[in-house]
Amino acid sequence: MYWACVIIIDHLRDRGNAFEPGDSVGEMKSAFERALERAEKLGKLSPEEIKESKEKEFISIGRALVEQYLGHGYGHILEEEMARYSGEERDIVVKAALSRLMEAIDLGSGETAERAIGGILTLKEEGEIGQIAGQIKGLFEEYKQAEKDRYEKEKGEVERRELELLRQLGITGSAVGEINLEASETWREICGGLYSEFNQRLHQLKGQLLKTVS
Repeated sequence: MYWACVIIIDHLRDRGNAFEPGDSVGEMKSAFERALERAEKLGKLSPEEIKESKEKEFISIGRALVEQYLGHGYGHILEEEMARYSGEERDIVVKAALSRLMEAIDLGSGETAERAIGGILTLKEEGEIGQIAGQIKGLFEEYKQAEKDRYEKEKGEVERRELELLRQLGITGSAVGEINLEASETWREICGGLYSEFNQRLHQLKGQLLKTVS
């Protein structure tokens, strides 16, 4: 019975944060009824099953908070949301959030990856997790610079190969126009090796991060 009451209170507390002044009594009643149904169901579970159910719930919350954060990118909002939880509940939420943030880190994901790294540093700026996240951030900056340097070095060759390809297709002279070298197949081939090199290093750092979080 104790756990049933806890479930009802937790559910209504969370649902209550979403109520607006215009919400009807019917909507509030519906939320209460759903909480009662959920409490009744959990009341039939063993303590181990109840614990597992609660853990799954907080894992979902952690991942959902990250999805919202990746959309808006405001670290202080992520912090504020996390502050609503404490003790074991917070540990579960944070662990799930960190796991989802790690999934979002990829060399090809651009802004999303930057936000994911920022989110990890927001949650765990200090300690080993923060150190590894800092290394990942540095790796992304190094990759951007390496890509820029490679482009400056290879753009003449890229342009030559693209012009040759157009010539083979019978496109010459004024018909060629301006070539978007960065969008060319030639440039993608050249970048492939660079991406593989940095992605291997990123994979190693993410592996270290996963071990630390686990």
